[in-house]
Amino acid sequence: MKKILVTGGTGYVGSVLFSKLLNRGYKVRVLDNLIYGQTCHLPYFLNENFEFINGDIRTKKTVKEALENVDGIIHLAAIVGAPACRENPRLTREVNVGGSRNINQLRSKNQFLIYASTGSVYGALDEICTERSPTNPLSLYGKTKLIAEQEIMEKGNSIAG
Repeated sequence: MKKILVTGGTGYVGSVLFSKLLNRGYKVRVLDNLIYGQTCHLPYFLNENFEFINGDIRTKKTVKEALENVDGIIHLAAIVGAPACRENPRLTREVNVGGSRNINQLRSKNQFLIYASTGSVYGALDEICTERSPTNPLSLYGKTKLIAEQEIMEKGNSIAG
């Protein structure tokens, strides 16, 4: 049975994703700092295939612990959206770039990483956006997500979408 780490697992996407992974027979470890006081994960503590780490991707020791014995990583943890990023630019850089860097640097070459990027890396376009469209982030959110995406893709054994 494969074990998957989901960072930001109690967020908007993560809370749906980790339950679907459990339903498909995966072992799931969620790493989240519960910055917004989420509780969606509480019922899953009864599931023997669920594990929760209350921690922050900015802390290398926590990331190292979270990466132990996992086969793959779905990296969702981030400060999301231009308004939230404008409100706290330092935190945005620390989490979106620094935290992503921790995960990328500490993962083994055998640990596949799926990175949740954003359309904000492309900025404003007058045409249909594809992965071949030039990147032109206009917000701090888009800029930090693009930096992290580029570093993750450079290491390899990863995909961004």
